[in-house]
Amino acid sequence: MKIAIISDIHANFPALEETLKSIQENDVDVIYCLGDLVGYNIWPNAVISEIKKHKIPTIAGNHDVKAVELHKMKSFETSSSIAYQMIAKENVDFLETLPANIKLEFNNMNMILVHGSPYSNTEYLHEDREERDIINMHEDTKTNIIVCGHTHIPYHRVIKNQNNSFYHVINAGSVGKPKDGNPKSCYALITIDKNANGYDKDDVKVKFIRVKYDIQKVTEAILNSDLPEVYASMLKRAY
Repeated sequence: MKIAIISDIHANFPALEETLKSIQENDVDVIYCLGDLVGYNIWPNAVISEIKKHKIPTIAGNHDVKAVELHKMKSFETSSSIAYQMIAKENVDFLETLPANIKLEFNNMNMILVHGSPYSNTEYLHEDREERDIINMHEDTKTNIIVCGHTHIPYHRVIKNQNNSFYHVINAGSVGKPKDGNPKSCYALITIDKNANGYDKDDVKVKFIRVKYDIQKVTEAILNSDLPEVYASMLKRAY
């Protein structure tokens, strides 16, 4: 089973376009999105339309939840809130339907897809998190694999449990706003062995694919909008 995971697109439609082309070239079985479709950029409606068009199962990121809340309160007083104000009503309605997580089973391996952590879409699950915390999360969710986003920094961490099985935490990085020093779009390609049972650490293989897109076009679009100029420099510096 070959699974593509995208996350944290943040209204960067040019990055999403090129990423989906790359995914198509890799002949995956299924695509999932970990949320944060909106925020920081000018194409939230195009991004949501593309997700709908490809029927990509998606969970709610913290920015998606924020967008819904701002529209309910009609509160768009700051320059940063403009990124949410431009979302069409039907797309706000779509964001409101997104689930907090998705649980899956592939080849006898249980997986949970979350935005931040299994407990909250605003919790950062960094690679150096205490091992006991990670084990507790897997035990609480009854999963072998936790796939997350939110930090915008990709990693694959493997932990050996007391019963000699292995737990996997995979952060897919960010399509539209990387923070690991590499401005290229990032997505995770997860391959689960057909005979996987959780007792071989190589049951789950992860490759992080970096995709070039027209960053200049995107930064110029931000600078020509009413969004804060710092959003453009964030993309170039990938922080």
